[in-house]
Amino acid sequence: MAAYNAANYISESIRSILDQTLGDFELLIVNDGSTDHTVDVINTFKDPRIRLIQNDKNRGLVYTRNVALTEARGSYVAILDSDDIAIHDRLEAQYNFLQEHPEIALCGGHGIVIDKNGAQVKDNRLIVPVGADKIKMTLLFLNTYVNSTVMFKTSVLKELNGYRDYAPAEDYELFTRISDKYPIDNLDKILVKYRDHDSNTSVVQSETAKLKVIEIKKNQLENLNIIPDQRLIHTFYSILTWNFNLFKFADYLNLFTQLKIANQNLNKYPIIAFEKFLFNYWFEIIFIKKAKMNAISLLLNTNLFKWSYLSARQFRKVFKLSIKGFGRIKE
Repeated sequence: MAAYNAANYISESIRSILDQTLGDFELLIVNDGSTDHTVDVINTFKDPRIRLIQNDKNRGLVYTRNVALTEARGSYVAILDSDDIAIHDRLEAQYNFLQEHPEIALCGGHGIVIDKNGAQVKDNRLIVPVGADKIKMTLLFLNTYVNSTVMFKTSVLKELNGYRDYAPAEDYELFTRISDKYPIDNLDKILVKYRDHDSNTSVVQSETAKLKVIEIKKNQLENLNIIPDQRLIHTFYSILTWNFNLFKFADYLNLFTQLKIANQNLNKYPIIAFEKFLFNYWFEIIFIKKAKMNAISLLLNTNLFKWSYLSARQFRKVFKLSIKGFGRIKE
């Protein structure tokens, strides 16, 4: 647990760990130069499983997380942000899963969003994909983990030298590196209450996060032996933000075609599953960008299309979109 000026929430976070059904753990709390009463709150707990580590000054999230990694003595490292709340059996569920699946290096799970007062935000759940292949393919396009739910093999984290300087997207960057070498998964289970408030790192550092994620996208393309120019990188990034209006259909077709060929050469993902995965993204882009009278011809593009990839629902949606386009011409 990294902590910086977390006095308002850290008590609940600590209590949610101390009350876990699995009791054999150490709770490493790294105080990153807090200037509020964070340390005083931590010291109200007298549980011997808590180990408080003090940075000499405010060092930032990457440094702080790596301090915890260096100090960790267990076989697994679980993350909980200092404003989130772990579900009571979270550690037991993940520990048992990783013991039963020793090939898995990283697992997480779903989350419930709560507000600054701890009330559940209506109809707002953080649902992540489940299944090793699906997660690995999805991770190429977007982050498939709620950071406060993740549990890693300590040995894998140390092998990869922990977090790199990609804050506040350092977790996504680490997950992509782990997935390049090891199977990863998620439990189909809610593991954490994720607190959404104005002081969230992702909110405060949104522009920095964009720049770091764009750099991650560049790295991902290079790891697939694709030479990335700026347009290709930003087209790739737009999928993560679900903002498709800045680029043309030809840009996405170029991206997906290069990804398809790269995977055929490197076999990083299951070939058929990955090509169907790309086709489904292609379908969503056609529909969201409202291709209209060109929708069917775009959908059937031979670079991405196979009849076995197309569902009846998808064809109906694109057909209706095309009809609307012809109707507009007639008018």
